[in-house]
Amino acid sequence: MKWRSVFRRRLISGVVVILPVTATLFVLWWIFRLLDGLLGRFLYPWLSSFIPWIELLPGLGVVVLIALLVGMGWITERAVGKQVVEAWHRLLDRLPLIRRIYAAARRIVGTVVGKDRRPFNTVVLIEYPSDGRWSLGFLAADAPAVIQEVVPDSVSVFIPSTPNPTTGWLVVLPRSRVHELALTVDEAFTLILSGGAATPDQLADARATDHGAPASDVGSLSPAAAHGASA
Repeated sequence: MKWRSVFRRRLISGVVVILPVTATLFVLWWIFRLLDGLLGRFLYPWLSSFIPWIELLPGLGVVVLIALLVGMGWITERAVGKQVVEAWHRLLDRLPLIRRIYAAARRIVGTVVGKDRRPFNTVVLIEYPSDGRWSLGFLAADAPAVIQEVVPDSVSVFIPSTPNPTTGWLVVLPRSRVHELALTVDEAFTLILSGGAATPDQLADARATDHGAPASDVGSLSPAAAHGASA
């Protein structure tokens, strides 16, 4: 019947509007609770003896954590703070088991959030895992020198899995076999998280509809990528 069709259409429209907002709020709330619990589990029991209603104010752990991080950053910029931090680095570098984990974690954090060039800013398409099968990935960096001796002019590409992009595969291949795409990182992650259902063209159409302008041609291959895909 007609009323069933109208009911189904409006139900789906409501889900399309509400579900992304709900998912976003859930993730943000989960992150907030996680960060708040790092210090909150110690702060709230201690402060409740002085301020009984302190547990009614969520977020104290987040505020104190941010303050500690900012304070630590301010200390490390001072001359004495730099000496203390360097002494701490040297101490951890001498510990047999801890030094391997600490050194790796320090390099990763310095690369991702440090002042150096940020990785994963370029979305690429590579022929992987076999000929004729293409995978979406992110250009990480030039391959290490020891790999360059075996595969000249090679690069490292991270291929995230779907729908969980926090895991994936590291692929090393010649630069000539890597095709850069006219996609932003956000568009690529949307494509990966949706399992290919939400395409950049659909996102462009949605943005154009919201702004009352015609959709632009977003998400097409670069000339080199188009040539590689047709080969």
